[in-house]
Amino acid sequence: MRRIAVLLLCAATPVLHAQTMLLRDAIGLALARSPDITLQRYAQSASEGVARSSNAPFDLIQTASVGGTRDERPLRADERARYLSLGPDQMINGGTAAIGASRQLESGLQLSGQYALTRASDNVQGAQNIPSQTSDRLTFTLRVPLQKNPGKDAAAARDAAVLDAGAAQRETEQAVARTVLAVVQAYWDWTAREAAARVAMAAEARTRQLRRETEKLVEADELPPADLNLLTAAVTEREASRIGAEQRARDGRFLLARLYGMDAGETATLAAPGERLPEHAGSDTLAALGAQALQRRADLAALKLREDAMSTRLQTVRNSDKPTLDLDLSAYYAGLREGARTAAAAFDPTSRHSGPGVAAKLSFQFPVQNSANSGALQVAAANADSARLRRVTLEQSITASMESAYQAYGAYAAQLRASELTIERYQAALRDTATRRQLGSATLIDVLNVEDRLNNALLARLQFQQGYATARAQILYETGRLLRTAPDGTLSVALEDLLP
Repeated sequence: MRRIAVLLLCAATPVLHAQTMLLRDAIGLALARSPDITLQRYAQSASEGVARSSNAPFDLIQTASVGGTRDERPLRADERARYLSLGPDQMINGGTAAIGASRQLESGLQLSGQYALTRASDNVQGAQNIPSQTSDRLTFTLRVPLQKNPGKDAAAARDAAVLDAGAAQRETEQAVARTVLAVVQAYWDWTAREAAARVAMAAEARTRQLRRETEKLVEADELPPADLNLLTAAVTEREASRIGAEQRARDGRFLLARLYGMDAGETATLAAPGERLPEHAGSDTLAALGAQALQRRADLAALKLREDAMSTRLQTVRNSDKPTLDLDLSAYYAGLREGARTAAAAFDPTSRHSGPGVAAKLSFQFPVQNSANSGALQVAAANADSARLRRVTLEQSITASMESAYQAYGAYAAQLRASELTIERYQAALRDTATRRQLGSATLIDVLNVEDRLNNALLARLQFQQGYATARAQILYETGRLLRTAPDGTLSVALEDLLP
């Protein structure tokens, strides 16, 4: 996912100090600074760590130990009489050392081996001409599970963790797509607010110009002074509208900056949008994107992986509802050496050897109430059902949202086309009404009414332009095509489809 930011951040670096900000700059800045993407990447890293640690049951485990003892036992009266030269106590010195290794196989078999060396000396035995002894033992053990299989359970837990890690990766991809959609919507919203402020400013300028022209006509006694009252009211009304539009434009800046996690100081340095809203509805190239939407959505793919992981855990818990019945088979080789030398008996040709010896043990364990496994089974079943329901619900939501997005896209495209003719006619009507007023067949109120209708049509067109642009982004998001995957797995934003 890191490659996504690299593709766009090259143009996003100077955004905070540039005069205008293109859509690609806005998206690149979000990929670099979005708190939501950062948090999701942390969650993905945690899931990958869990998946890595889930392979721990199959690691080779090496063990080593060393120890010594010194045991003093008071002698009885008859023993002191026999071993008076030894002193009042019996001294038993011992030392042990052992190394070993064990490994759990995915099949359930567990292999282990140990080599142990023991040395003991006893002053009482020495008085009886019994020398100190050094013994060693090499043991190999094979544990065969006959009922509950810990190897298969651990492998299933590992597979579930790997599925969760894959789901976290797709969730990161979805977080990127969700952030891109939010940035595109906020960008076009801010652009529309800026354009609405310019419309309000132009309307105020036209009304002020009309008042100046009317003042001259009143001074020339060609118009009654009452017209100035109406125009003064119209100017203050346009001025109030312009102030409100400019404030809404400033609010649009803050809405976009919030997606970047910016404070007030950074927000003030954010460059104004440099893209223009679409003037015309383009050709309908998005109609065929609905096919395979359910296969392309990253959030749905993540939920399917979560569902598979929960199903794997549920099956593991069901398999664990068995008693533990293990068969341990061992073979060992032992050696003994007497005397003061401390060399291991196994490497001393003068020592005595025995073996191989064999041993077998059958062990059984089963909790009568089985509370732990019954509770785990209940939890796993609930989680599996919950994951299945979330997946089905999201599939239904995607289908409904995709249909709604297509309908909104078609409606905005039709409104955008109709608004072109509406504005053209209102502009012509305003010119005609101004001419009729000069000829005396129309009043100032007629001019202001047509002016209001034109302003409303211009603002409505801005809404249609913004809706059309955001509807395109919504369709790309709903159909899972807002991000594109290259053959090498690199993701990029479908920027050319976002710009109508």
